[in-house]
Amino acid sequence: MEHFSAVQSLCRVGLESGDARFRKQVERLRDRLAKAGDERDASTISALLANVTSEVSFAPSNVEVSRSLVTGDELTPNVHPPADRETSVPLAEILLAPALGQPTPIFDETLQLAMNALVSEWQRADALKLLGVEPSRSCLFYGPPGTGKTLAALTLAARLNLPVVNARIDGLVSSFLGTTARNIANLFDFANRYRCVLVLDEFDALAKMRDDPHELGELKRVVNTLLQNLDARADKGLTIAITNHEGLLDPAVWRRFQNHVRIGQPDLPTRLEMLRTFLSSLELGDDVIKTLSYVAGARSGSDLKTFADALRRSLALSGSEVTPRAITIATKALLPRLGIEDADMGPARLFLVDEPKFIGAILHAELGVRQESLAQMFDCSQSKISRWSADWTPEGASSEGVVDA
Repeated sequence: MEHFSAVQSLCRVGLESGDARFRKQVERLRDRLAKAGDERDASTISALLANVTSEVSFAPSNVEVSRSLVTGDELTPNVHPPADRETSVPLAEILLAPALGQPTPIFDETLQLAMNALVSEWQRADALKLLGVEPSRSCLFYGPPGTGKTLAALTLAARLNLPVVNARIDGLVSSFLGTTARNIANLFDFANRYRCVLVLDEFDALAKMRDDPHELGELKRVVNTLLQNLDARADKGLTIAITNHEGLLDPAVWRRFQNHVRIGQPDLPTRLEMLRTFLSSLELGDDVIKTLSYVAGARSGSDLKTFADALRRSLALSGSEVTPRAITIATKALLPRLGIEDADMGPARLFLVDEPKFIGAILHAELGVRQESLAQMFDCSQSKISRWSADWTPEGASSEGVVDA
């Protein structure tokens, strides 16, 4: 493309504004460059989209939270968390810089809007006060494992410039009668004493249905203690609970939280963005990224990170040049030991045992993968790719990946 360097600079400036509409246009530019065969410029735009996402989309902002909103003393490195009286095991960990060492979350557009709205309430607390309300002080993150719920909680705290008191509820449980309730009370007393965000992970460990006939009276008393402490903290700071099993939660628990945010499996565009980020060091073409995403299927961000890391390790140990063909060979070697190989002839299985059917399936999935790129990945002629596409029929083909497209 003529004057591409100028176009690249304009794209970076526009993306840094965080405008979702501008980002959409840059994505369209990337796709059109790829469709036109300009793989190099398309890859450059893809890397730019990934890098700016990491830097901007959910980066910590400088929100100065008013002391009237979050009261208490400042947490310092000299402050130690409370501990179980019988075992001396800490009931929580203190994270003074919760985003330090953490990756930047990559969420779909809807979830990013929800997270940004939470931060906006604290940024514009004065405007809310004029209408007689305050920022919401409690949030429940729920959804499948590995989708980034804990990371989202830590990043939200970082955006509010607040430290985190991070507690796993299952770590508060004690075999000593009455100790579990006391641990909960001590944890909340500690969090209420300091300016912080209280994060309660594995929240379903205690907050179960109180009318379960199999629960003992002691556990019911513990749940009541938890509810009472949640009520007492309602005007002191921000509390975030995290669970993988929202169906186990007592209805009374749901009522204690003003926001219920589901963090589910990433959609296809988000999975593509994740793989672009996780594999950015390999400088892969966008068609290769799309193919890998199709092979991996609808999986969590944690699973995709494991897949990407294993692929990079395999390529590093092989010592081979990073080419589309090398990616295909390394991926075929990885799938059987990562649990991604499916027995129902899904994309991963077809990728391993039936290349013609895989080629036909991915070309009919409307992902925008070009035949030329597939020819490079599978080391065959483009005419053969075209023939496999023409011979493909949907009979017996898996819908995984096709529906998402």
